[in-house]
Amino acid sequence: MTRAKVVWVAVVVAAVVTLAWSVVSAQPVGVGGISPDAFRDAVRAVERERVVREAVRAADRYLETWNTRDPMAWARSLHFPHVRPGVGPFRLTHTPEDYARGVNFERTIATGWHRSQWDSYDVFQVGPNKAHLAGHYSGYNVDGEPIRTTVITYIVTRQGDHWGIQSRFAAGRADISDARLAESAGAAVGAVEAYVTALNDPIDTAGWAATLNYPHVRVADGTVEMWDTAEDYVNGSQGGRQRAWVETRLDWAEPVQVGGAGVNVAVRFSRLNRQGETLSSYEAVYLVTNRDGHIGIQARSSFAP
Repeated sequence: MTRAKVVWVAVVVAAVVTLAWSVVSAQPVGVGGISPDAFRDAVRAVERERVVREAVRAADRYLETWNTRDPMAWARSLHFPHVRPGVGPFRLTHTPEDYARGVNFERTIATGWHRSQWDSYDVFQVGPNKAHLAGHYSGYNVDGEPIRTTVITYIVTRQGDHWGIQSRFAAGRADISDARLAESAGAAVGAVEAYVTALNDPIDTAGWAATLNYPHVRVADGTVEMWDTAEDYVNGSQGGRQRAWVETRLDWAEPVQVGGAGVNVAVRFSRLNRQGETLSSYEAVYLVTNRDGHIGIQARSSFAP
């Protein structure tokens, strides 16, 4: 999302707020004017755009503090516990101080890096306390030449009154061939479909766990969980198999970022009862990676409770 688009969004939000307020102050809702449903839609639109603005601000703060080369300032743009899942080693950190101790700007500078800036970003999923932002940024050398372009989905959350980045789903370098892009995107959607199929078997928990890559991360409902192995996942997920719904339906799965190290797939799924009726529907983003030859879901962030 460009800065011009952010300004445009702010103008639209102001107009919607003005409309909603005029309706409330001028006449009862649904009487001779806007319907109750239309009013609720207007309120939801206002709330959505507010979350989008906060997510964009959090992303800008993240990159601005990165460019200061101050580990602690950069760490304060994040929320904790924090994790950056991907094909390489990663760990869950619990405090800004712990995170800052692991940052090595000298190593980054040694690659020729001088600064980074956004090429684009897009907030593609929004909830009351969380947003998913697909970021595309480049690093530049001292002469202003691009040296690396990366795609990552940022999981932006609200803690109290503060918005920050809780997790970064790293898809890796953006400079891959069209053939590899298409192949990776197709394989990622297949991995998501396999996961949902396995999820619907209430007995074979090990089969469900086998569709994931490890360490496996889940960000949901204000929490960050990480399982180091499939065995850990099975042991920690047994209680969750006792559920009110009997089937999960994958409504759609669309790759939003394809990189050299993974694919971020936006999904929507629905939970069904025994009569096949929809109980609830949720959106999510899944990071799919190829880890040691196994294509599976490395990390998930959903708006489900």
